[in-house]
Amino acid sequence: MARFLAGLLAGLAVAVLALAAQHMASEKVVPPQLVLENQKVKITRILLKPGEGTPLHTHALDHIAVVLQGSTMKDVETDGKYKNVEEKTGDVIYVPWTGRTHSFANAGNSALEIVSIELK
Repeated sequence: MARFLAGLLAGLAVAVLALAAQHMASEKVVPPQLVLENQKVKITRILLKPGEGTPLHTHALDHIAVVLQGSTMKDVETDGKYKNVEEKTGDVIYVPWTGRTHSFANAGNSALEIVSIELK
């Protein structure tokens, strides 16, 4: 039984990694640009052209996202499930997703630009 469970867990881990790799292979991965970090905040800028995506990352802090230029965002969980979200220019969103691991890509036809302000 222990071998069966170990094999099952190993199989699930391989499947998750394969899905993440497949997602990342379908888009050009663009890391966020660090704008400012100090004892109180961490500010990053994400600028994605259509078809570009972020690396897989984990939110360790609550943050505020400011959409400078909107587009359709494909938000992908570690299990491969995703949802498309219309990000509108000018939106300001409080995101209390501490501990959440995901990636996202620009699934729209215009650039997607977001500034993320993590609250320490």
